[in-house]
Amino acid sequence: MKKLIYILFAFLMLSCQQSVEVSAGIANSDGDKYILGSDEDTKLAVDLILAYADKNIDYMTEKMADSVTYWPPQGGKSMTMGLEDVPGVVMQLHSPYDSITRRVWNAVPLKISGSDYTRVTVAFSERRYLKDGSQENLRIIDRVFIRDGKIYRIHQWDAEME
Repeated sequence: MKKLIYILFAFLMLSCQQSVEVSAGIANSDGDKYILGSDEDTKLAVDLILAYADKNIDYMTEKMADSVTYWPPQGGKSMTMGLEDVPGVVMQLHSPYDSITRRVWNAVPLKISGSDYTRVTVAFSERRYLKDGSQENLRIIDRVFIRDGKIYRIHQWDAEME
């Protein structure tokens, strides 16, 4: 009987615990707070980054919203594309290369408290093997925005690496 009471007490204690949002930083000058996003959104962002290097367009379009905005590291202008445009854009971006490999260093999901989207910041290295036999090595940070399990915006920054 004592065991049953202890088990019942433990069950009641666990079921009464409330989820607590822990601040993960300041989101803007208005005082909004970041909280950590989900592991699912983190995995989605990392998998997208690796899918791009592998030219896995089917996975990419499956995980993207109906339209996606991409802010490239150069040029200062974004491009918004529908799902039907993704294969052509990916192939165009890959055209100078024989292959691309990426190694993810870290991924951090942040969400503004009360918002309906997560932004996952992913840092990684990229090796681009050009068709002329040369190679480019980059450090890249992608910020991937996710709402309702779909990617709708990507911001990218890069820097050369030895």
